[in-house]
Amino acid sequence: MTRFWKHLLLLVAPLCAAACGSPEVSGDAELGSGAGEGAAARPAGEDGAPAQEPTQEGVVEAARQQIEVREQKRQVMAREFVDQANDAFERGDYHTAALLYADAFQLDPGSRDARDGLRRSEAALGGEGWSVDSAEDQVLQQQMRLSRERIRVEGLVNEGDRAMAAGDFGRAVDSYKAAELALRVSPNVSGAGLDLELVSSKLNQALEALTSEEAAVRAAETAAAEAEAKAAEEARSTYFQQRIAILFEQADGQFHAGFYEKAVATLDQILELDPRNEEALELRAIANEAWHEKMERDTQGEFREQWKRTFEELRQLAVPPKSAIEYDVKRWQEEIDLRRPLDEISEVSSVDPAEQAIRQALDSTRIEPRFDNPIEEIVENLAAYTGVNFVVSRAVREDLDEDVKTIRLTSQRPLSVSQLLGTIEDLTSGQVKFVIRNGVVNVVTAAEASGDQVLRQYEVRDLVRKVQDFPSTEVNLSPSGGIDEIQEELPEKEATILTEDQLQETIQENIAPESWDQGNTIAIENGTLIVFAPPGVHEQIRNLLNDLRRASNIMIEVRVRFLKVEDDFLQDVGVDFRGLGDDSTGGVAGKGTDNVFDDFGADPGSPGAPGTIGTGNDAGMYFREASDDVNILSRTENLYDAGLGDDSVLTNSGGLALQWVYLDDTQLELILRAVEKSKRSEIVTEPKLMVFNTSRANLTVANQVSYVGDFDVEIAQAAAIADPIVRVAKDGVFLDVRPVVTADRRFAYIDVRPTVATLRRPIPTFQTSLGTGSPVTLQLPELEIQKIRTRILVPDGGTLLLGGLNVVDQQDLESGVPFLGQVPIVSFFFSRKGTFESYRKLIILLSARVIIPDEFEPAAAPETPF
Repeated sequence: MTRFWKHLLLLVAPLCAAACGSPEVSGDAELGSGAGEGAAARPAGEDGAPAQEPTQEGVVEAARQQIEVREQKRQVMAREFVDQANDAFERGDYHTAALLYADAFQLDPGSRDARDGLRRSEAALGGEGWSVDSAEDQVLQQQMRLSRERIRVEGLVNEGDRAMAAGDFGRAVDSYKAAELALRVSPNVSGAGLDLELVSSKLNQALEALTSEEAAVRAAETAAAEAEAKAAEEARSTYFQQRIAILFEQADGQFHAGFYEKAVATLDQILELDPRNEEALELRAIANEAWHEKMERDTQGEFREQWKRTFEELRQLAVPPKSAIEYDVKRWQEEIDLRRPLDEISEVSSVDPAEQAIRQALDSTRIEPRFDNPIEEIVENLAAYTGVNFVVSRAVREDLDEDVKTIRLTSQRPLSVSQLLGTIEDLTSGQVKFVIRNGVVNVVTAAEASGDQVLRQYEVRDLVRKVQDFPSTEVNLSPSGGIDEIQEELPEKEATILTEDQLQETIQENIAPESWDQGNTIAIENGTLIVFAPPGVHEQIRNLLNDLRRASNIMIEVRVRFLKVEDDFLQDVGVDFRGLGDDSTGGVAGKGTDNVFDDFGADPGSPGAPGTIGTGNDAGMYFREASDDVNILSRTENLYDAGLGDDSVLTNSGGLALQWVYLDDTQLELILRAVEKSKRSEIVTEPKLMVFNTSRANLTVANQVSYVGDFDVEIAQAAAIADPIVRVAKDGVFLDVRPVVTADRRFAYIDVRPTVATLRRPIPTFQTSLGTGSPVTLQLPELEIQKIRTRILVPDGGTLLLGGLNVVDQQDLESGVPFLGQVPIVSFFFSRKGTFESYRKLIILLSARVIIPDEFEPAAAPETPF
C-alpha cells in the first residue's frame, strides 16, 4: 500500500509541475511578445506622424506572425519534455516518462519522438499492475482528450485563416465561430498560441470583412440595376431611330447587291414608320429607276445567253456521254417531272378529302378479330374502335340469310380494319360489300355496290407489246464450194411481260373475281386497258400494273473486255564465208575471183528452197598457188530448217549486215548478220452494249474486206475466161448478249457471245492455171478469231473472268560447222545462233450493271427562299 501511494505521488507531482509550468512559459512568451510589439510601436509614435488604423491585411499578417512565434515556443517546450521523458525512461521510471511524453505530445501533436516514446512507455508499463481506474491512466486519458480537442480547434482556426486569405469570409466566420464555441465550452484547451481572446479577435475581423463584402455586393447590384434601367430607357428612346437606321442599311445593302426591287420594298417600310422622311422618298425614286434599268439589262442579257446556249447545244451534240443515262436536268425539273399518268390525274381530280380520311382511319386502326356475330353487331364494334360511321342497308338487314350475315373469324395477330373488311367480303362470297360514300362506310349487297363504278383507262403497251430480239451472226470464212451458215432460229416472243389476253385473265382472276359478272367490265384495245369498276378495284389494278412495270423497266449495261498482253524477244547472230566474185546483177561489182563450185553442189537451189551447199554456189575462201597446181574453194552458209520467229509477231529481218573481203593469195569474204528485236504490248478491246431486260442484242464494230475467193470459168469460142467470185471477210469486234435480271435486281444471268476477229494483212495469194490462158491469182485470207460462248451469273456492277488463253512460243536454233562450231571464240565465225521467245496472254472479262431509270432521275429542284 505504501508503494502504491509513492507511485501516485510521483505521478501527481510532475503533472502539477507541468500544469503550473506551461501557463507560466506561455504567459512569459505572450508578455515578451507584447513587450516586443510595444517597443516596436514606440518609435513610430515618437516620429510625430499621425497614427493610422491598421488595415485588414496588416491585422492578418500580425496574427499570423504571433501564431508562428507561439508555435515555435511550443515546439521548444515539447522537445524539453521529450528530453526529460527520455531520462526517466532510461532510469526505469516508466510512469513519469509516460506523463512527460503525453505533455510533449499535447504541446506538439506532430512530434514523432513524443508519440513513439508514449507508445514505448505504455508497452513497458504493460507488465505492471496498470489498470484503467488508476489515477495515472485517468490523467493520461484526460490529456489525450484535451490534445485531440486542441488539434480540432487549431484546425478550425487554421481553416478560418486560409478562408480569410482566400477571401471566403463567410467560411472564415463559420470556422472562427466553431473554434470560439469550443474554447468557451472547454477552457482547458486554451494554451500557447490558442486562447479565446485571439479567436474572438479573428472572428470580429472576419465579421467586419464579411459585412464590408456584402455592402460592396449590394452597392454593385444597385449600380447594375440603375445602369440597366438607364440602358432600357435609352433603348426605348432610341428604338425608333435605330429601326429606321437598320432599314436604311438593309436598303443600302440590297441596292448595292443589285436587288433594287427589295430595296424599294424596304424603303416603303421606312415610309410607313416615317411618311415625311425626305431621304427615304428620294432613295425610293432612285431605286425604282435602277430597277427598271436592271430589267432592261436582264432582258438583253437573257437574249444573248439564249443565243450562246443555242450554239453550245449544237457543239454539245459531238461530245460523247459520260454515263449510261444522262438527263436534261433543267427540262426534267421544269416539265417532265411534273407529268403524271392520265389515270392518276383523273383520280386526283376526283379525290374526296372525307373519303381519304376514312380510308386512313381504317388502315391505321388494328384489332384482333374474335367474331361469331351478325354483321350488324360487328360493324357497331368497328365504328366504336375507328370513330367512323357504318350504315347497314335495308337489303343487308332483311334480304340476306342469317348464315351469310353471321361472321365467324378468329385471328391471333392484329389486323387493320381495312384488311378485316376485305376478309369479311371474302367470307360472305362477295354478297356483302363495304363502300365508302357520303362520309360513311355503307354495308351493302353486291347488287347495291355495283352502281359505284367509274371508267378509267390505263396505258399497257409497255407490258403487252413484244420486244424485238437482234441476234448476231457467226463470224467465219466461207470455204470455196462450202455451205452457207444456217441462221439461228429464235423463239418468237409474244409480249414483254404478258399478252393482252393473259393480262386480262390475270386481272379478272386475282382482283375481285366475282365482280366481273355483276356489271364490271374490262377490255384491252390498241394497248389501252379500259376498266369500268368501283374505285377499290381500280386501285388494285393500278398496284398490279406498277408491280409488273418494276420488272419490265430494267436495262443492262454489258461490257466485255478482251485484254491481250504480249512480251516477245528475238535474237539472230551468225557468220557466213561466201560471196567471192561478181555474182550481182547490178550495182558495184563484187571483189575477188569469180570461181564457183561446179563439181559438188552444182545445183545450189534458191533462197526459198536452198540446195545441198546453201542458197548459192559462190565461194567464201579461195586459195591458189602461183603454179596453179593447187586450187582450194570453200564456203560456209548457216541456215535454219525452220524460220526463226513468227510472221505475226517478230521476224529476223533487218539488223546489222557486214561484208568483209580479204584479197591476197588467199581470198576471203566474211558476211556477218546480227539482229535483236523485242516487243511488249497491251491491247484492250472493250465493246459496250445497253440491252433491254430479257431481250437479245448485238454490237458490231467491224471492217468488211473484199477478196477474190474463187473463179468461174466461162468457155467461149475455144477460149477460157476466168470470172472472179468476190467474197467478203469481216474483222473487228462482235458482241451478242441476252441478259435476265433476277427478282431481287441484284444479279443478272447473261448469255454472252463475244468475238474478236483479226484479218491478217496483206492477204496471202495463190497462183494457179485454168489450163488455157494466163494464170489467175486467188486470195487466201487468214482470220484469227477469239470468241467465247457461255452463260454466267454476274452481280450488279461486278466483273467476272469469262476465260483466257496463254500462249508460250520458244525457239532456240543453231547452225554451224562441226568441231569448229564448238571451239571457243572460233565458234563465232563458224556458227549461227537464233533465239525467239514469245509470251502472249488473252483475258476476257465481263462487267454488267443493272440500269433502273428511276434511280438516275435528277433530284427535285429545291424551293427558292424568296
